[in-house]
Amino acid sequence: MKTEELMERIRLPKEARELARTDRIGGEEYEVWKGKFYHDIRQFIEEWEEIDGRYIWALEFYLKLALDTYEEYQKRGYADWVFDQTFYDITIWCRECYRKHGVYGLDELWWLGQSVKLKLFRLGRLQFEPVLVEQDMRGEEQTIPAGTKALNVHIPEGEPLKMEMCQESFCLAKDFFGEEYQVYVCDSWLLSPHLKEVLPENSNIVRFQNLFEVTKVGHEYPQAEQRIFGEVLSDKQQYPEDTTLRRRAKEYVLSGRDLGIGVGFFIQ
Repeated sequence: MKTEELMERIRLPKEARELARTDRIGGEEYEVWKGKFYHDIRQFIEEWEEIDGRYIWALEFYLKLALDTYEEYQKRGYADWVFDQTFYDITIWCRECYRKHGVYGLDELWWLGQSVKLKLFRLGRLQFEPVLVEQDMRGEEQTIPAGTKALNVHIPEGEPLKMEMCQESFCLAKDFFGEEYQVYVCDSWLLSPHLKEVLPENSNIVRFQNLFEVTKVGHEYPQAEQRIFGEVLSDKQQYPEDTTLRRRAKEYVLSGRDLGIGVGFFIQ
């Protein structure tokens, strides 16, 4: 696959494609940075932050990484549609980079690296990451012991969280990962029980949350605000109210409360 085909398959915006065609990263430079990326991605990111025009540079670099990953997909017999859906994440984060910085490029390097390293796959509406449960997850009737193989569920932005689409994703995950993965875990603001105070029972978010048994709620970071409003503001009055969710979430945080982050599991 060539870069032009890749950009078409992941539906990269036209303006971003033009920037990525500059071919500023030569072959030797690419191999050096690729080595840094695989050796220590945190050090890689620290060095990347010193590059002039780093957002555009990162877009070109990750497109090159994606092309290498595609070769590994072929070796493993993974379907092309899985690759296309997984690396559409480049497009999602490229648009987010434009929203935040006014330029098409990438700054979500660690997260995108998970797809490059074949640790994360998008199958329909949801993303799945094979993990080992780090500590016991105790529900009312079941406990998931530490060390259990599980699929960590992530929810990409950009589409409604329709239940039928989620159920399809879980079926695709079962086929893709096999019977050894029957436990699904999730750590997200979408699993916060406090959402039931601001959303109706038939909302897509509440229906998704009800799939899981929530075992813990934390308040380490206002993730819900970041995801609902696009950024966390110190002046909560400035949050927009252009959707029902935003309006009700704004009322909630203005009352001095934090929606929190829920952790939960379910067994398919």
